Amino acid sequence: MSSSNTVINPKDCSYGCNTRIYWNTAENSYFEVFSQKKHICPNRSKSVTQTTTTNNNTATTTNKPTYYKKSYYATQPKPKTSNSFELLTGPISEIQRKYEILSDIVSEYNGKVHGSQRGQDPRTGQLIDLLVYYEVPLGNREEVKQRFTNFARNEQMIL
Repeated sequence: MSSSNTVINPKDCSYGCNTRIYWNTAENSYFEVFSQKKHICPNRSKSVTQTTTTNNNTATTTNKPTYYKKSYYATQPKPKTSNSFELLTGPISEIQRKYEILSDIVSEYNGKVHGSQRGQDPRTGQLIDLLVYYEVPLGNREEVKQRFTNFARNEQMIL
């Protein structure tokens, strides 16, 4: 093995044996930095290998390590949701206020705002259109729309 062709990026063994190792691409395995020997971690073999004895024959089986723990979300089905959108128009300060209110209402119903698309009125250049996409749990979409409509109606009365 030629050291001029090999790039060594050492790291600590992830099983906690305090050995510096690197990936040897020619051998497709980890090697110890200082001894240049193939690294077989003593900590890994203790936790992964089982020895079973049957009729005076000794067989070694290796259990695959669990890299990913099962999460809460893997066992819980995703709740059914309704998707919708609102078109917000007006000057930037008004759009910002409406977006914040809509976002707060959607959050109160345990929903999520997924995104938005912005456009500008080509005639004036002053007004902005913002299309906001959101989802809420099934059965709450009309309540969210009604609350936002009431807010927008009250906001118009104040102006």
